[in-house]
Amino acid sequence: MSEAETEATAGRAARVVTGEAVVDLSHLTEPDQLAVISRIEKAAVVIVPESLAAAYAAIPTLKVASTLYVPSGVNVRVQTGSLEVGGDGLGAPDDVLVVIGLLIITSPVTGPVPKRIYVVGSVLAPRGSEQALGQALAGGTGGVTYYPYAEGQDVKMVSGQVKLSPAVLANPTGRPEDMLVVAGQVVVTGEVTTVGYRTVLMAGQLAAPAASRDVLEPAIQMQGQVTWYEGANPRIFHGDARDGPDFLRLLDPPVALVVLGDLTLENGVTEAALREKLTGIAVFGDVIAPAGLIGAVQVLATDVFGDIKASDAASNGPDGSGS
Repeated sequence: MSEAETEATAGRAARVVTGEAVVDLSHLTEPDQLAVISRIEKAAVVIVPESLAAAYAAIPTLKVASTLYVPSGVNVRVQTGSLEVGGDGLGAPDDVLVVIGLLIITSPVTGPVPKRIYVVGSVLAPRGSEQALGQALAGGTGGVTYYPYAEGQDVKMVSGQVKLSPAVLANPTGRPEDMLVVAGQVVVTGEVTTVGYRTVLMAGQLAAPAASRDVLEPAIQMQGQVTWYEGANPRIFHGDARDGPDFLRLLDPPVALVVLGDLTLENGVTEAALREKLTGIAVFGDVIAPAGLIGAVQVLATDVFGDIKASDAASNGPDGSGS
């Protein structure tokens, strides 16, 4: 609770827990220990003992994405980020495993399994592990994917903001039984003619060339959002982008615009410039543009995973007068 602030509540100090990715309360044993918290806000996950569920319910929460209730008095192991582990190393029978991210099990589950496994993300496990894992998986968010396992296969994991070339996907130095796991924001650059992995799992956001769709779509398992851009050399922004008239003027050939965040088009951008310089727009967020450009954006947008908003709507009244 490193970013807690103090406020007066019922004549005693109380804490507002805010801005923490994981709020782990699993070590608490008495309702009075929760009574010192007046509010929890802006947290991705809150972990609460089952015995304190009623006391936790009395605490106001704001923007808490997920709450996990775990058995009391057990050893809770929390992993933030992707966890790659063999099937014989998941944990002791009295453990509770909490993974905030991707759980990848690289071999059949043969060893002890934790009493419960919570995953806020996705689970990837070999086929044949369904019975052992099914008894332990206790909830969370995301899906469970069971993949075909082969002895000696290599599981390659990449995460974050990733660019994949056709050579990486062809896996020329590997084996056909290998598996590729990609988590995060993924852009495939260049036309893909072959995929040299038995299994390709992508979790997050994927932008790939439309020319490779017939090759990639049957070969990958996708959990998240995907868009197919036109052309061979898209203009890619990892994060929010703010583009003005000079950006479009300096673009030479028409290109696809891919934004892994929000896109803002500044005043001075014209419909003619958009249609001349952009073959398509794919945005994994919102598009904010002057009202006169909304139609052009809607025509050029191949995918927008958010809203298309007029930037001047807030300053103008219903009649456009600004009053």
